[in-house]
Amino acid sequence: MSKHFKIKVFCSIAILLIVSYFMGIGQQNNAKEIEKAVLSLNQPMTKIVHIEALENNKAIAFYEWGTASEDYFGIAKLKKDLFGWHFINGSTSATPKEYKIGWSFSDLKSDFSNYTDILYGKIFDAEIVDVLVNSDNGKQYSAKIIDDKNGEKFWFLITDGVKLTGSTVTARSQDGKIIEQITR
Repeated sequence: MSKHFKIKVFCSIAILLIVSYFMGIGQQNNAKEIEKAVLSLNQPMTKIVHIEALENNKAIAFYEWGTASEDYFGIAKLKKDLFGWHFINGSTSATPKEYKIGWSFSDLKSDFSNYTDILYGKIFDAEIVDVLVNSDNGKQYSAKIIDDKNGEKFWFLITDGVKLTGSTVTARSQDGKIIEQITR
């Protein structure tokens, strides 16, 4: 083998190792970069509750923020480029005091090519273990429930073509008892 060929092989392997190293670091820092992007909104007492990765280099961060008198729950839609994670848009709403389950809707079509709608909210009643969404097309979907580190829970349902406007959200206990039902 020629000396020139050995140098090319060595350089190729070195470049491959360097790129792999930085890609690994990038994956580890995603949560920190997403948190930094959400904190850039400058909302008081912001706390990331959950990050849901969607599509390549896109995510939704669920977060809480507020003051002692008023607290909010919402989502931040984020996108990653060469310079890191960036806030695209989002929505928050005041935490409802009169319901046992919170609910909000957001259209995802303009920001995500594979997803259309999201319904989400906080769970305020510890008995709630199941959240079902009945769409107006007659189908029923089970929402994902997330327990955070502080014992609080929230739920969400992301769809890929199913319209969630006009849906009914049903929160149930372990034994199937309906605790709350809300038509959206």
